[in-house]
Amino acid sequence: MKKFIFVLLLFVPVLAFAQGQKGSVSSCAPVKDGKVCYEDDVEIEGLDKTQIFEAINKWAKENYGKDVFISSISSKKKKGTITITSRVELLLNETEKTVVKYRVNIVCKDGGYHAEMYDIIYQYTPGGEADDKKISFKTYPAEDVIVNDGKANVVEVIKDPKLFCNATFFFAENLFGDIYNSIDEE
Repeated sequence: MKKFIFVLLLFVPVLAFAQGQKGSVSSCAPVKDGKVCYEDDVEIEGLDKTQIFEAINKWAKENYGKDVFISSISSKKKKGTITITSRVELLLNETEKTVVKYRVNIVCKDGGYHAEMYDIIYQYTPGGEADDKKISFKTYPAEDVIVNDGKANVVEVIKDPKLFCNATFFFAENLFGDIYNSIDEE
């Protein structure tokens, strides 16, 4: 029974992927050099730079290399770097959503890797769907919306920046989990 509950708990984050209503966190918008930047440093014993690169690059190609209108990847095996540019729709709450564009850079090394998610831009229209005849999406850099956990929001149409902050944080955490799990799959 304990194994069943443990396995069930492993799938809970997958089911709640990119949901702003998962809760709140104490600090949801880390800043590096004036820009919102989520980071993950991972140590992996027993694997060299090439093994780590191959596993993550395979995952990136399977998940981001299929539709050039949504995402792209660039990898340099010699340097051990993988860069992903993509966009995804995030649910902010039961009725609102936003498209978030972002970039992920992964630097592989012997015994681990460093990943960063940055260049985050929201494509948002209040009240839901954009209609070409009535409303168009506007874009807002994360720095204008979620810095200081949303307290520094300068975008007037975004009434609850904490929703954006939490959704982005949980998305980044899930993304970093997917990168880490790609190495287990090899």
